[in-house]
Amino acid sequence: MKSPLSNKNIRRPYITMPGATGMPDMKDILASMPKEQQHRFESAGEFIKRLAHRVSKWRESLPEDEIPVVLTFLPTGDVVEVLTLGEDGHSSVVIEGQVNDSPCMFISHQASLQILCYTRKVEEDDSEGDSEPAPKRTIGFHVGGEEIEA
Repeated sequence: MKSPLSNKNIRRPYITMPGATGMPDMKDILASMPKEQQHRFESAGEFIKRLAHRVSKWRESLPEDEIPVVLTFLPTGDVVEVLTLGEDGHSSVVIEGQVNDSPCMFISHQASLQILCYTRKVEEDDSEGDSEPAPKRTIGFHVGGEEIEA
């Protein structure tokens, strides 16, 4: 059985090289980049842009009754459901989310960040007796003063 994601671009490399097949060797790519471009590529902002792009592409391939969920893990073992993810300087990220139904903010160096993405069925809104799907929640990604919703 073919995966529903097999024809989508969420696994597409962020950088492509003409004539190259498969995933490029990132060490070779970084070695050939000017230092300024390499520095920008390794930044938290670029990480967040790539994640936002992947989540957006993934959302496009999901059935109408499913949404993507992004989680991150705290050093304590607690799990944060990510509501927004933003850059904080060159290499740190700020995450706003929920831990055990309580709001939280978590700041981490991007190298220590562990992310898990999965899907969840959209819950129906039964507050008025109608069985209509609740509005789809988006995840906010903040980079360089710009907000990307995915």
